Amino acid sequence: MGQAVDQARQERDLTRVALEADLDKLERRIRHELDWKARLRRDGPQVVAIAGGLVLVAVGVVVLRAKFGRGKAGGGQAASAEPTPSFDELARQVRELREELHGKHGAAEDAKPLWQKLAVRGATAGAAAGASMVARRYAQRAQAEPATPNPG
Repeated sequence: MGQAVDQARQERDLTRVALEADLDKLERRIRHELDWKARLRRDGPQVVAIAGGLVLVAVGVVVLRAKFGRGKAGGGQAASAEPTPSFDELARQVRELREELHGKHGAAEDAKPLWQKLAVRGATAGAAAGASMVARRYAQRAQAEPATPNPG
């Protein structure tokens, strides 16, 4: 009976030591996550990439609205008062737009303003950099987290 009590004490002590180690590890991880300076150093490039992407999307929306929205007279109210076109009229307009785009495609690249070219190139570079960073971070997390079996 004394031997069983000693064995139970040993198991309890080993469990206590393991729990203390896990608690220390958890505390370090929480402190690391709550440290805003370290988090900013770690996630700064990602935040910049996302903010840059949002700015580029906003610039793209403004450019598209300026390019395609000026042809409408009177804004949105006049458009709602117009009768709805038939399916055949819509198909004819789409064909006309396709023909116009195919005819202007070659000259359109040279006619774009410099800022628009830079915005498109910046968006492309930003998207490529963001995707590369996400893939690298995913690989780092996959290596850092050991595969542990689910206890449940």
